[in-house]
Amino acid sequence: MKRILLIEDDPIMGESLVQRLELEGLQVQWCHSLGQAQLEVTKDHAAIISDVRLPDGLATDWFVQLPASIRSVPWFFLTGYGSVNDAVLAVRGGAREYLTKPFDIEKLLELVQNAVANRPLPTPEVVLGISPAMRRVEALVVKVSQQKVSVLLNGESGVGKEVAAQLIHRLDPRPDKGEFVAVNCAAIPETLLEAEFFGYEKGAFSGAGRQHRGYLERADHGTLFLDEVGDLPANMQAKLLRALQEKCFFRLGSERTTHSDFRVVAATNRDLYADMTAGRFREDLFYRLAVIRINLPPLRERPEDIRWLTERLLATMVIEQSRPLAMSEVFMRDIMGRDWRGNVRELRSYLEQAVVMSDAGILDEPLPDHPHNRGPIPAPPTEAIIPLQAMVEDAERVHIRKALNRCEGSVGKTAELLAISRKTLWEKMKRLAISA
Repeated sequence: MKRILLIEDDPIMGESLVQRLELEGLQVQWCHSLGQAQLEVTKDHAAIISDVRLPDGLATDWFVQLPASIRSVPWFFLTGYGSVNDAVLAVRGGAREYLTKPFDIEKLLELVQNAVANRPLPTPEVVLGISPAMRRVEALVVKVSQQKVSVLLNGESGVGKEVAAQLIHRLDPRPDKGEFVAVNCAAIPETLLEAEFFGYEKGAFSGAGRQHRGYLERADHGTLFLDEVGDLPANMQAKLLRALQEKCFFRLGSERTTHSDFRVVAATNRDLYADMTAGRFREDLFYRLAVIRINLPPLRERPEDIRWLTERLLATMVIEQSRPLAMSEVFMRDIMGRDWRGNVRELRSYLEQAVVMSDAGILDEPLPDHPHNRGPIPAPPTEAIIPLQAMVEDAERVHIRKALNRCEGSVGKTAELLAISRKTLWEKMKRLAISA
């Protein structure tokens, strides 16, 4: 079911639009203000309908500050006479259409349905990273998303396993796609695992005052994401295996079978194969989960992604906080010089702290070093003069590497992009110690 985001503060108008859109077979998320829409707007929507004047500001002013990826969604603005100019400017900035109140709701429904019908499936250009390693990971993620197979994501804590799982779910082509249900297997007490996974009936045990749908049931026609699956105890591994094999289970306190058709994406920061060979993880469950195995490398092994991630995370914070943020080159040099052993999660935490400590939204001074970081790379002394040939070679090396990254490591495509022969490119790469 296609999702529509509605941003409207008038309760009568909003309720009317929700009812009509749902009658058209669309799923509607209704926000009453820009503040409510800040995070919702970053999710995948087939179209967005917004009033111009809202209690906390002009939606058109907010719209033109959003990233291009969000503005590329079909936007429709509803405007009164006094805000027509604002709506026109928004259309020039990328919005699909504006309608002046009172408007013909049938015309709006026709515009939205046409936009939804013509909107292609979301195929984000870059989601996980720009480094060759992460581009290969993303290509595999896109491929497996089109088939209902189980996937095992392996990587250190914070490398983006859940983001990869969400991308698999988002690109899932099933027309009746259900929820993305994330489960942190390590955070659930062992005594509650069965109740949380399979659900329970009212009165099944002391304190069960109502029926509860478990994770497996909620994930019907959707994706069940099992984070830190290697931490599941042996008895729960056996019960989960049976449910995965048969796609059915019993709620606690029930004698009736519950069916659920879901895709499983599991994740772990452990060597699950080693756990299996050592007898700590069931072999049959391992092969049930790991039909496709994808390894996500740590951030320190893909430095090309650090600047890209930093800029992306900061852009998200601009939306969340509704204020401009900027970084100095000194701050970025500090970012690039750190090990980031906590990976993307640590990088996000560092940026959030820097934003809080910044003056006027300018991130210009590095924060105190974390104990395990090697600290910022010092800027070269301004008085130092390096040989001209070395400077030329450095610039050439950087340029070729950027071209290789853009072409995903293909020497032929890189040579074509740089307008030189493949032989010349190979010679330069050998002289400059660049590997494909």
